[in-house]
Amino acid sequence: MTSEKDGAAPIDIEAWLNTKASWLRAAAQGLINDRRMPNEAEVDALADHCLRESGKTLASPSALLAPGAIAGTPSRAGLRLERVFDIRGVNALGDQAKLELGGTDLAIVYGPNGSGKSGYARLTKHLCGARLAGPMHGHVFLGAKDTPAASVEVRAIETTGPAAGTSLLTWELATGALPELKAIPVFDTDTSVEFGDSATSATHMPRSMVFMGRLIEISDRVSTNLRRRSDLLLDQLPKMGPELSLSPAAAVLRGLLKPKTQDAAIDAACGVSDEERAERVTLEAALAQANPAELHTKVLQQLELLAKTKQSALDLEGATGSDPAHAIIAARAEAASKRTAASIHATEFFEKVPLNGVGEEIWRQLWAAAEAYSDASAYPDHVHPNVEDGARCVLCQQELGAEGKTRMLGFSEFIQNKLQADAAAAEASFSALVKALLVTPDQQGWATVSQSIGLDPTEGEALRLAVEARTSALKTASDLALVPATDWAAWHAAHANRTGELEKARDKLAGLIDVYGRKANQARLLELQGKEWLAANVEAIKTEAKRLTAVAGLEAAIRSTVTNALTAKNNEIASAELAKGFRDRFNAEVKTLGGESLPVVMNHKAQGKGRFTFCAELRDSKEAVRNRDVLSEGEQRVIALAAFLADATGSNRSLPVVFDDPISSLDQRFEEAVAARIAELAESRQVIVFTHRLSLVTLLQNAHDNRVEKGSKAHCNVIAIGRDGHQAGVPSSVDTFSLKPKPGLGQLINDLGAAKKLEAKFKKLALKDACSTFRILVERTVEIHLCANIVGRFRREIKTMGVLKKLVAIEPNDCTFIDDLMSKYSAFEHSQSDEIPTHLPDADEIIADATSLRSWIDDFEKRAKNAAEGKSAA
Repeated sequence: MTSEKDGAAPIDIEAWLNTKASWLRAAAQGLINDRRMPNEAEVDALADHCLRESGKTLASPSALLAPGAIAGTPSRAGLRLERVFDIRGVNALGDQAKLELGGTDLAIVYGPNGSGKSGYARLTKHLCGARLAGPMHGHVFLGAKDTPAASVEVRAIETTGPAAGTSLLTWELATGALPELKAIPVFDTDTSVEFGDSATSATHMPRSMVFMGRLIEISDRVSTNLRRRSDLLLDQLPKMGPELSLSPAAAVLRGLLKPKTQDAAIDAACGVSDEERAERVTLEAALAQANPAELHTKVLQQLELLAKTKQSALDLEGATGSDPAHAIIAARAEAASKRTAASIHATEFFEKVPLNGVGEEIWRQLWAAAEAYSDASAYPDHVHPNVEDGARCVLCQQELGAEGKTRMLGFSEFIQNKLQADAAAAEASFSALVKALLVTPDQQGWATVSQSIGLDPTEGEALRLAVEARTSALKTASDLALVPATDWAAWHAAHANRTGELEKARDKLAGLIDVYGRKANQARLLELQGKEWLAANVEAIKTEAKRLTAVAGLEAAIRSTVTNALTAKNNEIASAELAKGFRDRFNAEVKTLGGESLPVVMNHKAQGKGRFTFCAELRDSKEAVRNRDVLSEGEQRVIALAAFLADATGSNRSLPVVFDDPISSLDQRFEEAVAARIAELAESRQVIVFTHRLSLVTLLQNAHDNRVEKGSKAHCNVIAIGRDGHQAGVPSSVDTFSLKPKPGLGQLINDLGAAKKLEAKFKKLALKDACSTFRILVERTVEIHLCANIVGRFRREIKTMGVLKKLVAIEPNDCTFIDDLMSKYSAFEHSQSDEIPTHLPDADEIIADATSLRSWIDDFEKRAKNAAEGKSAA
């Protein structure tokens, strides 16, 4: 085995590193000074250094490394596991689950099926970061949701000097393996497949490789740090829809989304006018129509209706305009003036008339009525008034006298007077002008018109009320100053705007009626939509350009963390110092395990980043086939164990080694060889073996005892585990490996008394565990008492000295008694057919059987003692 002290760093490594990046020299200097890997804060500082160096903003580069600085790194201490406790969320392991490993060189953790052995094994693989650790679940049958966690007490062992103090480590599944335990190798079935038929890497490396490997790891961590920063710079820019991906705006956007694009360039490229927005709305509406010709006709009809609406409005506006208003006011004044002149004349003419009011409007109406009656009925053949002889008054119908005739003729002359005619004409002209005023539209009709031109309803109603007020005032006002004004500007603006929209729509639809026009409009719409998208996202585009600038800087820094050069340098060292050592250790292990005749050879090849892969391949095979297709499972297991041990012993660090049922598929010869190798390994480091096989427990104990007889100081301890109700992994209160049957039976009876108080489902589990324990104690009774410990299970040697005569005490009843108990409880230690129901005895029944067995032991021991001494049974 090559020592780490033999791997001193060549002086040229420092010189070589001095030609590399400043941040890498800073990392190397940190390893030399601190003698440890950098923490997260220090990696973050290295990433800052790398980023500034890449961006050419580094104030000053790191100092050069001194020649020979790397060789000063001290070797690392060894390690021992003292205990594992406070376990939560790991399979069915409960509050009482713990492994006390302190002071034990060879710890054999034994438990039957369902006892929690696999839970401990899985936990150990996660603690140590085994490559094939697999998923971790809690107690799925109880629905437990605890986060997998545990506490581990470890003790550091210096390569020279006494053991150091202990330290407490806390593990959680989310944080991954404990860094202090990552170097601990773990062997199980999955690992055996990897070592036996696929490439794996050796853990031993000379100091120079260790240093370079750490630099590679730091480079990867710095790269990860920078990549994480880059990943945090999330793209916040909304994505263009697929319909816009081929628009001119998409090309504009691609041109803008580049590092160092300035805001001014983005502003200039992302503008859109109000006219373009309106055009986009019109185009969208037009293109949305399935029949543009039909819509074109409708638009023409709307334009025609708008023209009529405007004419009506112009008529109404004109009727109440300034000129008509002046004319109405003037006509009213003229009619009043002429009526006054006629009235004065009438007053003077009729001042002697006995009755008042002659010549006034009412009187004139009376005269007009009398004249109409005379012309139509009384005297149709005479001009009114008829003053011939015998003529009568058309009102009182009395015959007119001389005075009456004179008065009637005077009235006639008054009516025919020019002043009266002028007054009547002026009044008629005024009435005609008033009648010419158009009627203001009703509220509902006016609201409809306002809506059709896009006028605000409130403005439209205000205009209608103003026109109505002006019309009413013109009918009575004598002065234009008293007439309210009206403002039609808003109405005309709305009408013009609506007309313009419809005219544009008309023109667009006219272009859509033919195929080529439609395509052109679709292309224009896509262009306008793209421009609006750019305008709407201009700030996001600026942000994205800045992000791309930052990402580009990070990518440049990340490129400086590439480990190709480091790996190549490390491979130079590895090719000379690592490969041969692992192959030699593998060959030695194969021989130790009794597999020297196996047709395999260990080959290796470099796999980058300072890693060498090794694979046991068939020797002299004429075909390229896999080991598993030719070798038996047992042969593959031996090869895997040899490769694992060669890998685990490659470093001079005294690290624990963990095995989970290592002898699966092996025959007795290989099992004994493996047990002997494990016992030997326990003399130089702590070894932990998980198993459910009693044969392996016995083989390991015997192998350890043989080593002790040869002077080994290693301590072996069997840690039995079982279930306590629903909890697994509980250190067994009945230690079937250290207790004789009688004390074991006594503890079993006590535990069954406590089991009676458990809930039904937990009680059932406790009873099953008790039945299994009782079955083992019966076997131990046969081995130790009935057979006087002459033959031990899985033990090759037979011990007869001074005990063979005890067999004379065996009687048929003894055999029947033992056989009945073995048969009764065999179902709880061995698999049974599904067709044969298994009866689970209650606690009292098991207590009774245990009590009977303990009494039988007392009786039989007396008889066996007498038989050995040649005495007859009393």
